[in-house]
Amino acid sequence: MQIIYETRFCEYSNNVELGKFDAKLNKRTSDISDLKRNDKNYTEWYRLTNVRLDSITNTSDRIESKFQAQNDDMEDLSILNINDQLRILKDHVLEVINNTNQFATHLAKSDSERQKLKNEIISNVEQTHKNYEPHMPRHSTPLTEIKPSVKGSLTPFLRKNPICAKDILKLEEWQTFSGEGEYNHIDFIRKIEIFQEDFHIADEIIVGNLNSLFTRTAKKRYYKMRLDYGKHDWPWWKCEIITKWANNSWRFKMENAF
Repeated sequence: MQIIYETRFCEYSNNVELGKFDAKLNKRTSDISDLKRNDKNYTEWYRLTNVRLDSITNTSDRIESKFQAQNDDMEDLSILNINDQLRILKDHVLEVINNTNQFATHLAKSDSERQKLKNEIISNVEQTHKNYEPHMPRHSTPLTEIKPSVKGSLTPFLRKNPICAKDILKLEEWQTFSGEGEYNHIDFIRKIEIFQEDFHIADEIIVGNLNSLFTRTAKKRYYKMRLDYGKHDWPWWKCEIITKWANNSWRFKMENAF
């Protein structure tokens, strides 16, 4: 009886231990299954993460490629704009050079024509004065025949040189010249030449009256020329008048007038 009891007790004990062992084994098995499942989930997460990283990398590469292409296009466009601007600038410079050359040619031609006209006038004046004694009229009367009122108004030159003072025109009968507006310097010179020829007026009288015959702009220029170049005879002043006022604008106006 005792043996049976001990045997059953041993069996019970063994069953209890076996049950505990089975429980531990089942738990270990469950833990291992959980680990495998977790490991599988981790592997999937890792794979998905790598996929996302690859996608991000590819997207970044595409963006960089597009940006580089746009940058290249902008550089090409910038180069084209610079080339266009350089071409426009070159055309403008060539146009300025061409206009400058044309103006220089026109100016040289104008100076040549002016010098030619000046030489012709000087030649005519010299030819005219060859027939006279320098600054002396062909007909003169002694100073004793001059009335006191006239004699008192004579210049030092006239006091030293016999001249027919009664034939000298009064100053108010001479034509004045302003050099402004619708001026005609040729007519001014021509009338002085006529007076000189008709009344045998010496150059000194003409030059001495220029201060009164010139007005406004012409008078200002006369003062400046007198300060810069000093005293000169009438032919010199005549050439200066033509040089100053026989410009292209005056020629154009005279051509249109006829």
